[in-house]
Amino acid sequence: MTETRKTWQEPMVWMIVGIPALTVVAGFFTLYLAISSGPLDSVQASVERVGKGQTLHSAADNTASQGHYRGYLVIDRQVEPWQLTLKTMPENLTVLPVDVLFVHANLAERDVRVSLQSGSGRLTAPLDFIPQQIVVTDRAGTWRLVGAYGDSANIALTPAIETP
Repeated sequence: MTETRKTWQEPMVWMIVGIPALTVVAGFFTLYLAISSGPLDSVQASVERVGKGQTLHSAADNTASQGHYRGYLVIDRQVEPWQLTLKTMPENLTVLPVDVLFVHANLAERDVRVSLQSGSGRLTAPLDFIPQQIVVTDRAGTWRLVGAYGDSANIALTPAIETP
């Protein structure tokens, strides 16, 4: 004789009902994450949409590109808090206070800003995230250099856009 099982005891029923139900729950969870994560503003600049393309307008990047500004940020991770030293070309860029921004990958409120006096300074606390990029600018915002964060002690800094 064949025993009949109750519906909730049949594995095929759980697959037919369970997989679509889990998919709907996962979709709502993904929607919640997307809404609660905030804006993705890794480079704060005005953008002009032209057709299907975008044109970035940044006076700070244009100044850095036209002036052939370059540099590198040296991060000494052996000391706590980390020691930061900025070397730029031309060298006079670090005469005035300079801001270094460690950009969080997707939460602008978690970005960490460090002010460097005469090209050097320290983090006040260890970073609790791995930055997506580093943005270096003067206080007035007249020029800006960016670099990709990495394991290297020296991070190369260049203008975000190159103008001919």
